[in-house]
Amino acid sequence: MNMAIGAPENETPTATGVSRRTLVKGAAWAVPVIALAAPTPAMAASVCTPSTNFDGLAVGTSPSSITFYNSQGQPTGVTATLSWSSNGQPSSKPGNTGQVLQTTQNPIFNFIEIQMVQALNKGDYVELTLNIVGGPVKGLSFKLIDIDKTVAPGNIGWVDNVWIRTVGYTYTTGTNVQGAGTETNPFNPVVWGDKPIVSGEGDVRITYPGAISQVIIRYVAGENGNSQSQHIGLGNISYDICQTTPTARTAQRSAAAVQTQFPAPLAADESAFVGDGTVDN
Repeated sequence: MNMAIGAPENETPTATGVSRRTLVKGAAWAVPVIALAAPTPAMAASVCTPSTNFDGLAVGTSPSSITFYNSQGQPTGVTATLSWSSNGQPSSKPGNTGQVLQTTQNPIFNFIEIQMVQALNKGDYVELTLNIVGGPVKGLSFKLIDIDKTVAPGNIGWVDNVWIRTVGYTYTTGTNVQGAGTETNPFNPVVWGDKPIVSGEGDVRITYPGAISQVIIRYVAGENGNSQSQHIGLGNISYDICQTTPTARTAQRSAAAVQTQFPAPLAADESAFVGDGTVDN
């Protein structure tokens, strides 16, 4: 994998009964309060990069605000709010959009779902707006996961496209992602196939070197399709509080601006997922 934060792959059944990923068993869907634990030493933010703690969120909840923690597990006073809109979908948060889900294969970790449902028309989208409260912050960074595409028998199931509408970012991609994240050249999959979410092949790491307080991400149906459940996920978010010299910062920006791809082999005991082309796994 090319990212520091692990990539996910699982999900709950949609209203149509079609399941894209299987949620971890025993999740407490009825709990109305979002449980958020401070990071443990194993998952704590580094000294330089306060981070959210998605693994401390209760699976099945839909947080509207997420806290950043420092390396001692203390709130920094900065939060990220999440708001949603969509086009061509039955609601502003279609399917499981906005919910905290968890992978069922190793590595096990939580992510926030961004999902489209029903028959898809090219250009349908779900849009996430992240507002940084207590910002602006520098070095804002996050990962988008599971960008892929598949062909169902006789026609297309889905084609994931991602447009990062807020400019000024640098990026690195997994081995199955191409594009630059723009409207005319969105992040999109290289080859056909429903890739395992934990493989990292469909991941993109986005980083904003400069100060920023809002990011808008649009998840777009790249083609007409018959999938009743296509999705990507949002991983943990961090920012950078460490001071660097202008020379060092320039070098960091130059290095980050180069799109690099890293192999993401499956674990020795992990079998590759083979989909039927109608459900995004």
